[in-house]
Amino acid sequence: MAATLVMIITLFIISSLFILNFLANLSLLSIQEKVDISVYFKLNVSEQSVKQIQIQVEQLPQVKSVVYIPPVEARDKFKELHKDEPLLIESVEQFSDDENPFPASFAIRVYDLANYASIINIFEDEKFSPFVKKITDKRDIVNRLKSITDGIRKFGVGLTALFSFITVVVMYNTIRLTIYSRRDDIEVMRLVGASNSFIRGPFVVEGILYGVVGSILTFAILFPVLISYGPRMANFLELESSTTLLGLNIWALLGLLILLGSLLGIISSYIAIRRYLKV
Repeated sequence: MAATLVMIITLFIISSLFILNFLANLSLLSIQEKVDISVYFKLNVSEQSVKQIQIQVEQLPQVKSVVYIPPVEARDKFKELHKDEPLLIESVEQFSDDENPFPASFAIRVYDLANYASIINIFEDEKFSPFVKKITDKRDIVNRLKSITDGIRKFGVGLTALFSFITVVVMYNTIRLTIYSRRDDIEVMRLVGASNSFIRGPFVVEGILYGVVGSILTFAILFPVLISYGPRMANFLELESSTTLLGLNIWALLGLLILLGSLLGIISSYIAIRRYLKV
């Protein structure tokens, strides 16, 4: 019971860290899809010039998309965003279309975040800089999330190694006690000519069974948690997919748990057998 309980705790921690890392990466990808470079043009730049610049930027290999936001649309978005502030809306409506204070802009997305710097350099170059009023770079959001994801991963590896070690030690002692309690049976098997693999086999199978039983019980605990809290976690992380199981392949997770549990059981049994079972 002690060996199985420790196995359950270890596998639950490993699977929880795996799911947490999976969610962090999923959230990172979701945010990367939404992050863009906003390029605002000066008010005196004509729409024709902006469209010509758009064509040139769209031809760049690192650019995924360029969305042109004309001044009228920018003003409408501002009004929608501040619809609960009548004073702001009233002040904006005082301007005619010809006096619109909102500049035209681009929302540029690239295939790789590493390409954002080169795009910014292009607009800061003397070819485009006379037309550009301001460039807004939102990479800091993604960089902060990346650092959090890396921290979770490093913490997870350390915690997994610690509890895996504890599990191996507990199961090692369990197998050692089993070998000691069956020493008479082992001696009889030696006398009647049993092979080494025949004598060692049951102890390896015992270690595997601890892992398999622990994996199934861990899955039985984890599955209802995912069912209950999956949608809430998806909404909290603002994921597009708010499925109950967060897009996880639940059977692949069960297979991974069984594989990890069996591996820990085999390692523990092998160490105990090599040290205490001399055949």
